[in-house]
Amino acid sequence: MQYRCLPGTELRVSQLGLGTVQLGMPYGLGLLDPPADEECEKLLCRALDLGINYFDTAAAYGRSEELLGQALSGAHPEPVVATKVGVRGDAGTALTGVALRDHIESSLLRSLRRLRLDHLDLVQIHNGDAETITDELLEIMDSMRNTGLVRFWGATTYGEEYPLAVLKVGQEHFSTLQVAYNLLDRSLEARVIPQSRARGVALILRSIFLKGVLSDRWQHLPDHLSALGAAAGMAAEVAAAAGISLSELALRFAVHNPGIAPHVAVVGTSSIAELEANVAALNAGPLPQPVLAALESIAVEDAALLNPGNWQ
Repeated sequence: MQYRCLPGTELRVSQLGLGTVQLGMPYGLGLLDPPADEECEKLLCRALDLGINYFDTAAAYGRSEELLGQALSGAHPEPVVATKVGVRGDAGTALTGVALRDHIESSLLRSLRRLRLDHLDLVQIHNGDAETITDELLEIMDSMRNTGLVRFWGATTYGEEYPLAVLKVGQEHFSTLQVAYNLLDRSLEARVIPQSRARGVALILRSIFLKGVLSDRWQHLPDHLSALGAAAGMAAEVAAAAGISLSELALRFAVHNPGIAPHVAVVGTSSIAELEANVAALNAGPLPQPVLAALESIAVEDAALLNPGNWQ
């Protein structure tokens, strides 16, 4: 496992990170129930054994934070746990004023208790958009950092407008930017990813399997996702010709893409076997150039399908 320092921080993180939403709540194609607590703990400990030291969670991920606290408490060296805090109320509207400050502070304190930590290494703004990046929010973030509650802030984003708004603010406030990126969704290559590099904001990738579409599960997609299935099937043919699985193809494409160079790529699984396969794929290195060339023509015409939030 290779490790990288996140720019502007003292955080040294594994090239591959583990996402934990499916450990805390139903998730993925078919909304599968999370494993039993004992199985979750075994998975998290195995991740540590494999050299993974970056764990992605959120206050909104059910029991995820609590499970991480149980499994990782006392681990040496201490892993980097990146959690998230929302900026919207129960009705989905953006919070402001005292309500926003109180919401953020109370959420962070709950995360600390669940994770069994005395500070939070990295907290990412969750469920925001370009309009939520206000001077008021930035002042609250700074005050939480000044008290020692949060060491570094980031944002988890979707689309192009939101990450560009984060990057406009820059590293002074945001140390990391988490974006969706995979071999079917390369829309951020033109502006967002180059700007993150230019501004010294660490790039964290998620959705590299597109919620299971870029895996063997592509054959079982419902009819309304048939366009995704067709594109995934084309990628599966490229993978088969290269003698590898579709999931290995997807992971190696995202992690080792020289034009992207992410600091961390987050993958989620509730299976130790899948976790080990992902690490093996990482260690296999970059895809050969002919394989990359064969992927260039694969695309999904309906861009809305690339956002799982639009799926039924």
